[in-house]
Amino acid sequence: MSTLTEKRRVSSILKPSQSVPDGSGTPTRNKVRFAELSIELALRDVLDNNRLTGYDELLDKLKDEDPQDMKFVEIFAEAKQAVPLMKPYFGKLVEFLLSSRWLNRSEEAQEAYKQFVVELSIVQKNYCTMTVAKLVKQFIPDRALQSSSSSSSSSSTVGRIPSEEQQQQMGSLHDLIIRLKNVIPMIFDVVLTQLRKNFPYYKRPSGEVAGYLYNVLRMTEYASIYCDELLDIVFYHLLQLDVNMPRSVIEETEYPDEEMMFEMTDTGGGGEGEDGESGEESDTMKHPVAETLDWFMEIIFNYIEQTVKVDGQGDRLFKIVLNQFDAHILPAHNTDHAQFIMFYICSFKLSYAEHFISSLWKNVNNLNKSPNVRQTSVGYIASMLARAKYVPLNYLKSMLLEMSHWVHNYIQRCDSMHYNQSLKAHLVFYSVCQAIFYVVAFRANHLTSSAKNLTFLQSLQLSSIVTCQLNPLRVCLPTVATAFAGITRAYQLAYCHTILERNARRKLATVYKNNTQLPEDCLDTFFPFDPYMLKKSGKRIEPFYLQYQAHELDEESGGGGCGGETSGGGRGRKRYESVSEDVDDFIPESKRHKHHGVDVSGEFTFSYGVSPGFHS
Repeated sequence: MSTLTEKRRVSSILKPSQSVPDGSGTPTRNKVRFAELSIELALRDVLDNNRLTGYDELLDKLKDEDPQDMKFVEIFAEAKQAVPLMKPYFGKLVEFLLSSRWLNRSEEAQEAYKQFVVELSIVQKNYCTMTVAKLVKQFIPDRALQSSSSSSSSSSTVGRIPSEEQQQQMGSLHDLIIRLKNVIPMIFDVVLTQLRKNFPYYKRPSGEVAGYLYNVLRMTEYASIYCDELLDIVFYHLLQLDVNMPRSVIEETEYPDEEMMFEMTDTGGGGEGEDGESGEESDTMKHPVAETLDWFMEIIFNYIEQTVKVDGQGDRLFKIVLNQFDAHILPAHNTDHAQFIMFYICSFKLSYAEHFISSLWKNVNNLNKSPNVRQTSVGYIASMLARAKYVPLNYLKSMLLEMSHWVHNYIQRCDSMHYNQSLKAHLVFYSVCQAIFYVVAFRANHLTSSAKNLTFLQSLQLSSIVTCQLNPLRVCLPTVATAFAGITRAYQLAYCHTILERNARRKLATVYKNNTQLPEDCLDTFFPFDPYMLKKSGKRIEPFYLQYQAHELDEESGGGGCGGETSGGGRGRKRYESVSEDVDDFIPESKRHKHHGVDVSGEFTFSYGVSPGFHS
């Protein structure tokens, strides 16, 4: 074809259409019809002749029009042919094409779009980042669908978990990503980068966050070799949610005053609220970030359940989740719900729970780990043994025996050398001692249920631990120490009350002398598996979660029935009583001034993160 002929063809195509009267006698404005304009020729006109007229008209059409499916197919078939001409300076055209609405179109239209995107990514690699970014941003469900569906029912799963229609559309999107991964394997590095970059901010509507999370997890089905990296993104953003939604804020939002507590606990409808409505509405968290966190956890729990059911997938997923726990959750401070992912996945196999606790115990024995990580690992072990129904008593006893051996060996080493009693110098030792005291007190009903179990408790030589010169009861949380003392005295395992009273007098003397308590006077610890507060996802935890059951000795002495956790899982405000109330109710009136020791008035307070959970 001669140059003259080609120029004439371009000229004829770009020629404005004839003016046609619109019925009012005024000719309409001359416009270039999209069907009459060739993308390839418009680009060639720019490249060969440096004429922008056709290119500008093309951009205007793409910007203003939303063509029907048939026309959409024609446009993208032509765009695919013109891909070799789409140099970097045609970025605006490429962006318009990539931004076209395509997921809710016919299968033929979707296929035309996919073929264009694959061809573009292969031929023009400089557009890969833009292409992936456009695709990843569509992981957030359509806002129009979201708002209309969520307005129909605030507690419905619609608008949080993508609807069937949205899942079908997302299936087409994931199919395109699979095609790109198959032809350009390295493109998934770009995908991971864009997934991190475009993850919705935690304060965004819960539907956006949940929809995006759902699609990220869906990618593990076809990109299993990147499962660790994908879950790394998930855990990172889960922690952002968790640390910004403290337990205290949830409690204040859900149960703002004491009057609400009585209104909720007095209802006799079981799952009904104060207005007699179905329990479905009560599943909605009042705080928007708490609601987002609840959906986040629910989607992850559902993903774990579905994955574990697949043969060969459960063990691999557990290893990945354990790695993420070690990398993100274990070193984190002030998390309240993220750690329950480990609690939940361990419920599927006893070997998972044993492996999890074993890995934590290795941390405790690893001198290369920081004291804080070792102490935190002890807290997880104690809380897991106390709270997990699926941990059998035999394994619990074996861990108690292991920890007691460790403590006795530590005491023997200290007896042979000069040492001080500072908490900092023996942080891990004191933490392990408190873990033993806590588990024995919390699981007293099981550990004292037979002569065989009592013989086992005697073999732990608890008396030698509490009477050693390091005096572990001195730094234990008062609720733990008091509960442990009551059990051990009743079964003549150890006599702790004399030591507790002596320690209390020393603390009070320090308070009177310095008008403040030394920061080392109490072990700074926490119980990671405190009662779960999120409503929807909490239903998955409740079957495996052990609420504290007061020992018959507590009930006889009036220590029970204080209105904390209930044996049935707790409804309403009673499940989330503040810790200061737990302490006041657990310790007898006559002994409160002897065992508190934080200020002269005898008030002892904890943050909820250090709640031992001793209430019946």
